[in-house]
Amino acid sequence: MPAIKPTRVLADLHKLRTFGTYKTGVHRPTYSADDIAARAWFAEQCTAAGLETIIDGIGNILGKSPARGRKALSGSHLESQNHAGWLDGALGCVYALEASRAIKEAGGDTGVDVVVFADEEGHFGSFLGSKSFIGLLSEADIDKAKDKTHGTPLREALQAAGYAGLRG
Repeated sequence: MPAIKPTRVLADLHKLRTFGTYKTGVHRPTYSADDIAARAWFAEQCTAAGLETIIDGIGNILGKSPARGRKALSGSHLESQNHAGWLDGALGCVYALEASRAIKEAGGDTGVDVVVFADEEGHFGSFLGSKSFIGLLSEADIDKAKDKTHGTPLREALQAAGYAGLRG
């Protein structure tokens, strides 16, 4: 039977909180230095958990379970609204990762694939990462999107973050 490890879950959540700490919450806008660092750290945790991990050209993270049987897909997002709560999004990502770890540690042939979407909070648009994930984001969408707070073009933000966009 899979066993969730609460201390591991809390350690992951507290680590994510260090990326963009702001008062009692976080400030981790999409493609900010804190968001990029949080994504890199989370991808490392997925790989350490035995998942085949990629970060796509829009910044989505996918950690694929090596299990041969049925798989669930679970996750959320790591960026935050401006000056937001520290668990928003991060909780869903960490719970998905912990479910994947627990099921793997229990053995068997089922698994959990972990997904972390980019810009679900809408800094550049609505549900940018999930739209990209299911093929509903176009190059034209990327070219016309701008950060709602600063006006930075999405294409420029992607390049600065080291992501290649859909072409990557």
